[in-house]
Amino acid sequence: MYRDLPPIHLLIAFEAAARQHSFKLAAETLYITPSAVSQQIKQLEQHLNMTLFKRLTRRVELSEYGKAYLRVAEQTLTTYRNCHDSFIYQVSNPTLRISMIPFVAYEIVIPALHEFQSLHPNIELRIETSISLIDFEREPVDGAIRFGDGDWPDLEVHTISPCYCVLVASPQYVENNPIDNIRELFGHTLIYMQGSMNDWQRTTEFLNGSTVEHNTRLVMDNYLSAMRAAEEGLGIAIGQFPLISTWLETGRLVALNEPVMIPEQYYFVFKKNSFKKELLLDFYQWLTKKTKAKFN
Repeated sequence: MYRDLPPIHLLIAFEAAARQHSFKLAAETLYITPSAVSQQIKQLEQHLNMTLFKRLTRRVELSEYGKAYLRVAEQTLTTYRNCHDSFIYQVSNPTLRISMIPFVAYEIVIPALHEFQSLHPNIELRIETSISLIDFEREPVDGAIRFGDGDWPDLEVHTISPCYCVLVASPQYVENNPIDNIRELFGHTLIYMQGSMNDWQRTTEFLNGSTVEHNTRLVMDNYLSAMRAAEEGLGIAIGQFPLISTWLETGRLVALNEPVMIPEQYYFVFKKNSFKKELLLDFYQWLTKKTKAKFN
C-alpha cells in the first residue's frame, strides 16, 4: 500500500542513531535531546509500520528491517546533501554555461568578453561552442544563441538581432574573377554550408537572380569554414550580418551586393522558470548591445 514519504528530518535522526548505536550519542551529534531522537525514531517506525531498532539496555541495534532501510536513508541523504551543496555553490558562485556556434563565439562574444567580466565580475561565464542544437533536458547548459524562426515553445526566447545576407568574396577573387552582374553568377564557384544546401537558391531568389544549379560547388561543414574558404579566394559565399561585419571592415572579404533581410533571426534562449533567469537576462542585454554595435 502506498504511503507518503517520511519527513527528511526523521531519516537524519534514524541514520545518526544507526551509526552511533545509541539515541543519546545521536542526540549529541544532532544537538537535540535524546528524547527528541527517540520520538523521531518512533514517528518513523509508525510511518513505516515496522520496527527499525532493537532496544537493548545500554544500546540499540538495527532490526532486519532497520538494516534494509538504512541503505534507503543513506542513499537519500547523500543525494540530498550533494544536491544541496551544489545548489549553494551555484548560488554563491554563479556560473553561466552558454552554447553558441563557433563563429558567434569568435566574432561577437570572445573579443568583448573582458567587458562583460568587468561589468559582472561575480559571474563565471563558460562558453561552449557547438554546431548542433542543444538539448536543454540532457545537457548542462544554461542558455544558447540560436538561429532560426524563434519557434521553440518549450524555451524562453529573446530576439538578439535580425539577420541580413550578403554575397561575399575575397578582394583577390573579385580581381581575378570580375563579377559584371550580381544576378548572373554562372561560371563562379559557390561555397555552400553543409545542411543549408538550399540557401543559395533562396538567396538568388531574394536578388531576383537566375538559377545556380549549374555552378561549381564547394561544400564546407560549418559557417567558419565557409568564410575562411571565401577569404582564401576559393569562391563566393553567403555572409550574414552581424556576424560578418568585422571581416568586411578589415577587408578580409568584400560585399558584392546590398544586404538583404531574411526571415530568420538570432535568438537567445533558455529554459522557462530557470532560477538563473536574472543572470541570463544580464548576459542577453549585454550581448544585444554588442550585436547592435556590429550594424553601426
